Amino acid sequence: MPGGVLVLDADLRVRDANAAMAAMVGAAAESLVGRSFEALLTTPGRLLFQTHVYPALLTEGRVEEMFLTLAGGDGEPVPILLNVERGSGDPEPDGYVALAVRIRARSRWEQELLAATRALEAERVASRKLADDLEAAARDLRSRHADEARSREFRDAFVGVVSHELRTPITTIFGMSHVLRGRHATMDPEAVSARLDDIATEADRLRRLTEDLLVLSRAEAGRLEVAFEPLVIGHVVRGAVRDEESRAAGHRFELVVEPMLPLVQGEATYVEQVVRNFLSNAVKYSPGGTTIRTTATPEDGGVAVRVVDEGPGLGDGVPEELWDLFYRTKRAIKQTAGAGIGLFVSKALIEAMAGRVWARAVDEVDGSGAEFAFWLPGAAAPDEE
Repeated sequence: MPGGVLVLDADLRVRDANAAMAAMVGAAAESLVGRSFEALLTTPGRLLFQTHVYPALLTEGRVEEMFLTLAGGDGEPVPILLNVERGSGDPEPDGYVALAVRIRARSRWEQELLAATRALEAERVASRKLADDLEAAARDLRSRHADEARSREFRDAFVGVVSHELRTPITTIFGMSHVLRGRHATMDPEAVSARLDDIATEADRLRRLTEDLLVLSRAEAGRLEVAFEPLVIGHVVRGAVRDEESRAAGHRFELVVEPMLPLVQGEATYVEQVVRNFLSNAVKYSPGGTTIRTTATPEDGGVAVRVVDEGPGLGDGVPEELWDLFYRTKRAIKQTAGAGIGLFVSKALIEAMAGRVWARAVDEVDGSGAEFAFWLPGAAAPDEE
């Protein structure tokens, strides 16, 4: 290093010296060992040492940037800046370490030190960037792995559910149509009508399942898009309730649509799909002869639609997984067949239209009866757009 280094004992005698220090005083490094540091100075340097350096070392244990002059080998003084630090001997000081820098070499040394510092900082920045890049790559790999695992699980569950859910309506439609084709001429008209009703019911079930599966595939692929248009939601709800009422003669249907409902933003086809999903669930899980009540009311600047049944309800509370894909409660599995798709699709559609969904037990004491509902925001007036 360009600076002279001295290792001094507690009495400020030289224990060791580097080549740069020896060159400054014009002597071999070995010859400096045992000599007093004060002996290496010029007479003016010794005066400054005695009046400033030595007292500071005794009281503070260090000096910084102290100007002194060494006695050079050619008799010429060597101006230096001296830095001294006391050792950490315990309980007595274990000597000192001194650094002497030629004043005329100070600028070059500082430049070299600055360049080295900048190079080190550049390496640190590069290292941090590399570490950040590696962490980002690791996160991306973890995310991709999780997405692939989820996709595999989804595909397996999807194939299992779809193959099971499609088999029943297809089998019914095929079987009933085959019977009618071969025997309709000799069958009782009521029997023919019953078979046609079975075909129509299963065809409608197949249609609804297909609609839900289309939304499901788009939602899972992140391609679910809806139109945001002003919508008269009362008209949509009325149509969905009338359609369900015609198919579920064993239940009573009540509909309350408050007048002067605000327009909402959304897509009529998807809103109708959600209402039908809620109504068909109410029909499936509530006993025949009970009432299914549907209401549409203004709320929080939008419209809330509620479908309430008189079935066994949601038990002690609403499961957190209720809106998850393929989820069905143990009670639901025992009670009726289903795919566990409808509620997931309904939630995805309503949230895509900037709304929200919820479910609750109607009777908070025994948990009977269930309310499934959604809210959609009001459409912006022309002067608000």
